[in-house]
Amino acid sequence: MHPCWNTLGIAPTPDEREIKRAYAKLLKHIRPEEQPQEFQQLREAFDQALWESEALRNGPLTHVADDRVLAPGEAELEERLRPYIHRLAEMNEQGSVDEAMATLDQTLADFGLTDPAQRDPLTWELLEDGLLFVCCDIQANHDDFLRRAIELCGWLEEGHWLREKDPKTVEWLGLRLQEADALTLVDALLDSIEQDGETSALPALDKVTEDERLVNLDVRLLFEAELMVGLSQLQPMPRQFARKAMETFGWQRDHRHLEDYHPDAWQEFKQKSGLLLS
Repeated sequence: MHPCWNTLGIAPTPDEREIKRAYAKLLKHIRPEEQPQEFQQLREAFDQALWESEALRNGPLTHVADDRVLAPGEAELEERLRPYIHRLAEMNEQGSVDEAMATLDQTLADFGLTDPAQRDPLTWELLEDGLLFVCCDIQANHDDFLRRAIELCGWLEEGHWLREKDPKTVEWLGLRLQEADALTLVDALLDSIEQDGETSALPALDKVTEDERLVNLDVRLLFEAELMVGLSQLQPMPRQFARKAMETFGWQRDHRHLEDYHPDAWQEFKQKSGLLLS
């Protein structure tokens, strides 16, 4: 057995979806910019597993989901779609959000999927599977693209097939969307400070702390960390707002998550804010 399967933590399988899920799950715990070797090893295992999965398929048939296969003619459709999915992944990883959105719109148009009432079920199923792969790669998708794909495919809606077949992925997508929303809240606060001044932005901070999207602890910690990073980069440092954030989130008592998230930004935050923090 090739070591790629041990790296991914799954048994050899012809199911590309299972391989993509395993890859996305492991990728959540790796920061490519800080762990380039680990990321490269994981990426090579992922690519090798996809290649080996081809040899595990039954004859000329191509698996699409856990309980169905494509006939040879339908497999050609999958091959036509494959470069589009690769392009979507590339634009999310290396391009701008506008480029990723434009690529998605072009894909929908080229395959006649723009109008939901006229979509070919098989073509739509294959595209949805590809979009799911792109969105499950947390290091390689734009937040706005994620929102668009979730809305387009309805993955978080009650009764969707994904809830029945892979509830953990639905849960993860929901969490990922909450994280994206949390980053939007951070951007809104920072914009308010720069445009209206920190005094005017203080009420917005009080309001944000009551946002239900921050109920999840992981999402809230991400929000706090990104807010700290953003404040550390503002010139000049909005000290009144920084002090309010410290008091609101209890950073004076416990700031380990901030220091672990971005040590340099934390040091910059402490220095600029003038707060007495250890």
